[in-house]
Amino acid sequence: MKTISHMKKITGWLRRQLKPIERLFESDLERAIRKEEFVFFYQPQVDLVTGSVKGVEALLRWHHPQKGMISPAEFIPMLERTKLINELSVFLFRQSMEDLKLLHNAGFKDLFMTVNLSAVQLEDDKLVSKLEKQLKKTKIDPKFYECEITETSMMENIARDVAVLKDISNLGVKLSIDDFGSGYAGFNYLRRLNIQKLKIDMEFVSSLFEHKNNEIILSAMMDLGHQLKLEVLAEGVETKKQEEWLKQNGCGMAQGFYFARPMPFNDLIRFLEQEKNAQDEEICLKNNIQKKCKNNNRKIKLRS
Repeated sequence: MKTISHMKKITGWLRRQLKPIERLFESDLERAIRKEEFVFFYQPQVDLVTGSVKGVEALLRWHHPQKGMISPAEFIPMLERTKLINELSVFLFRQSMEDLKLLHNAGFKDLFMTVNLSAVQLEDDKLVSKLEKQLKKTKIDPKFYECEITETSMMENIARDVAVLKDISNLGVKLSIDDFGSGYAGFNYLRRLNIQKLKIDMEFVSSLFEHKNNEIILSAMMDLGHQLKLEVLAEGVETKKQEEWLKQNGCGMAQGFYFARPMPFNDLIRFLEQEKNAQDEEICLKNNIQKKCKNNNRKIKLRS
């Protein structure tokens, strides 16, 4: 009993010490939103059949003036807990759409953009109007824009979430379920929503070869997606062996460090241009074109 009492005292003391730190951190976040210190890093999503980049996922980072680049694992939970993430939604939509427009203008016209939505954002009554306003303002075709919802975040208020996501879908925006297989809500949403893509949780990919059952489970998840006429993307691909297995077993798309790490926008433009040049040269060689394949050296607009 003394031990339990002692632990309670220690826990209480730790909470009292953390509260001022949390308040300071919250104040930092409020300033960061006002001054737009947040930036996107982009990670390519690759077509496993053609090897080409089909889309990119926008991943939020915080460029702190003193601490440098801060990982989302350090600030996203606080943004959600304080609901400050709802104040950030307009920036998230605007910046990702403006970057998508730059990508399309640079010649990558079929590329799509994926952004993440949290359960807290789905509570915001103005979320859909914020999204619609930015779509109209940037004149982005909504079929190239995708909202991604983690399976584990969609469990508290299913009726509300379904209503909001249906409104988003009615704008023409695509919906995808992230981390599929990590929770139980995904099947409910597959039944009730117009989902276009399943993103299989990276845990299933990283543990793929640890046990034969893992291969069976992953195959079954992919088969489910195909039966429902959905795109299937495997997350967390880090090795050629994983990529080859996924390709051989019919997975359409993949994302992970094996292909590319998340990168700033200007680096993404250079990465896409290099990929395009490499593919053009490969096509030339396959078609036995005798003349030298020339890179087209287009002037790509980078962000200043």
